[in-house]
Amino acid sequence: MDDMTRSQSSADKMAVGAPVNADGSSIPQGEDEINLVDYLRVISKHRRMIFWICTITVITTAIVSMFLPKMYAATTSVVPPMDVLQKEASMAGGLGGMKSSILQQAMGVTSISDMYIGILRSRSVADALIERFDLQTVYKVRKDISAVRQILKSRTSIKAGDEGIITIIVEDRDPCRSASLANAYVEELDRQNRRLFVGQARNKKVFLENRLGEIKQELSQIDSMLSRDAKIKEMLFELLTREYEIAKIEEAKSMPTIQILDRAEPPERKCGPKRTRMVLLAGVTGLFISVIAAFVREHFARLSSDGV
Repeated sequence: MDDMTRSQSSADKMAVGAPVNADGSSIPQGEDEINLVDYLRVISKHRRMIFWICTITVITTAIVSMFLPKMYAATTSVVPPMDVLQKEASMAGGLGGMKSSILQQAMGVTSISDMYIGILRSRSVADALIERFDLQTVYKVRKDISAVRQILKSRTSIKAGDEGIITIIVEDRDPCRSASLANAYVEELDRQNRRLFVGQARNKKVFLENRLGEIKQELSQIDSMLSRDAKIKEMLFELLTREYEIAKIEEAKSMPTIQILDRAEPPERKCGPKRTRMVLLAGVTGLFISVIAAFVREHFARLSSDGV
């Protein structure tokens, strides 16, 4: 009778969804569920360990941050020549915003600001600054110049605004050197831009010289040409001559190719290290690690108590 009653009771529990063991005995409710109280109990049990880990992490970070050198950030901003911006604006307005964007993507054409940013981030500019300011000695990396480039890159921020204004921010331990580096970026940009501009004008001049030579040779036989062909050749010669004179002027240009909006000045306040942020981050990290350590420690303690 007792066996029948026990079997019936087990069947009733299974029917109502109560968890049971293989032998029909019931499992205490909540043992197979995540219990927040147990988690809090573990944290409370190991609260001293958690407290000391967090405290040591925060104090160590605070002490280390006191010995970190101060950093200063100098900012300069430049804009492309107004005539170039006007040409870009007229092109975009004439084609329409979407059509202009599609055309630029199809042809691989970038804006003048993107081109300037590319020049500023180039290895040529970085190497020029490294040599000019002896950054291998400043950064105490005398042999590996690629490491010096990486340090300079990590301390430099170059970005373009919506209006085509390019901002250059350079961080350094010396406020005067940070300003000098920022201004030197602008000077190198102008120098590289002039070099590219003059090279383009020189190539154009060489092409026009060759073409003018060909037209001159053809005009030497103008008597054997038709009247219409002769007029076309003469008009082409005049046009190429004007273009050739323009190319010579462009090649001889030495005027600045960019406009400085704000020149960098030595900053008065440091930009880093941000000690408060470092200490807070260390505290959160220490808390996270110590809580994980508490649960790991509790897990192995239970294994030992179970004789595993």
